[in-house]
Amino acid sequence: MTYKTKIFNSLNVTKDARNQAGDEENMLAELMANPEYLRHSSSVINEALKDGFDVLQLPNGDIVTTGTKTIVNTYVWDGANGRLDKARTPSDKPRTTRKAKAKSDEDGE
Repeated sequence: MTYKTKIFNSLNVTKDARNQAGDEENMLAELMANPEYLRHSSSVINEALKDGFDVLQLPNGDIVTTGTKTIVNTYVWDGANGRLDKARTPSDKPRTTRKAKAKSDEDGE
């Protein structure tokens, strides 16, 4: 068998495999070849992995992420009032709305 014949035979095998593949498999191949899907899906997958989530990419292109977020609360005893109060962490800063910020700017604060 000549080199040229080998190349054409391998191309025919690929063509035959594509014809024998189901519509679902061909749709998946087209989806994975779509640059827009690849760009968006890789962004979603990378963010999820960075946050410690498990990622499952389904054959139809859907992406499922699962994980657990750890929430830590600290409570401080308020002896004067006789109760436990939730302590504020630096990340629990009260959010300032645009209206409140604009009003404080107008008031000269």
